[in-house]
Amino acid sequence: MNFALYRLPYSDVYSRVSYAGSPLILNSYKELGNLSGFVIAPFFISGKTPLVVLPLDGMNLERKAVPTVDMRDEEANRILSLEEDRNAYTEDFVKFHDAVSEGSFAKLVLSRSRRLTMENEPDLEKLFLYFCDNYPRAMVMLFNTEQTGTWLIASPEILVESQQPGLGTIALAGTMPFCEGLPLWSEKNKHEQHIVETYIEETISPLSDRVIKDGPHSVRAGNLMHLRTDFRFQPSEGVSVGNIVACLHPTPAVCGMPKSEAREFVLKHESNERRYYSGFAGPLNMDGGTHLFVSLRCMNIEGNCLTVYAGGGIMPDSNVEDEWRETEMKMINCYLS
Repeated sequence: MNFALYRLPYSDVYSRVSYAGSPLILNSYKELGNLSGFVIAPFFISGKTPLVVLPLDGMNLERKAVPTVDMRDEEANRILSLEEDRNAYTEDFVKFHDAVSEGSFAKLVLSRSRRLTMENEPDLEKLFLYFCDNYPRAMVMLFNTEQTGTWLIASPEILVESQQPGLGTIALAGTMPFCEGLPLWSEKNKHEQHIVETYIEETISPLSDRVIKDGPHSVRAGNLMHLRTDFRFQPSEGVSVGNIVACLHPTPAVCGMPKSEAREFVLKHESNERRYYSGFAGPLNMDGGTHLFVSLRCMNIEGNCLTVYAGGGIMPDSNVEDEWRETEMKMINCYLS
């Protein structure tokens, strides 16, 4: 059975969708058009990582209240082994940093992953609810299909969302630990966020009759803070969500600039296989609207093995120790005990 659970930010209700048939497999983001259903998109569409839609027609949809779940004392939380390759990350960092320092790119995003073997398989719905409780400001999603496998996501980043009137998106970049009061952002973080903000504005303006921008401002995401600029826009006549997604994804927040060249560089030189990390997912034209979020703060679940993903923007003034620490902060908390 194909299924998805999702909880919108700040909501006390979650939705559970299930679909007994075969999902739709699409060849491009534009094919989303005006479809309705739950979308699961990879960083890059390929035979191994298809673009999958659980269509609304034939879907079973339930809404439930979010209960409080405590998993800290469960035996299933015990970690038997942990695998990661810091040498591979360091080698990747050198390639990415050299490329931005030479001026080939304004920014590149480098990701890494960590594989954990747990004593027991987690209870998926209970784990989802635990993350709803721990990430109240995030879009929390858990989905499973034969084509994608099982993924849990707690994302702070909107790709495209229904708003009144029209649609909304955000530019989200820059990372620092959460602090009370007014945060002091580094020039590196401010520059990184400005690149994403400029890209978003220049991308949606030709597709829209009107664009309203608000920001940047500081926002909290779990134990971190980011810089965020909000955009509200009215799509021009004939412009679908599929058209907008195809132009936006992947944004410089998860890929780099210029986009096409950065995507090719990431696919060629990054040793980490992203799969559905830094793609996007969520309901499209269903359950009250569209809420597509970038697949960040996520893990892939295979039985009792969890692979956790994180990434960070590489700029000319980046250094490997700081970037490693940033990805450490971003990795969602699998250490539940």
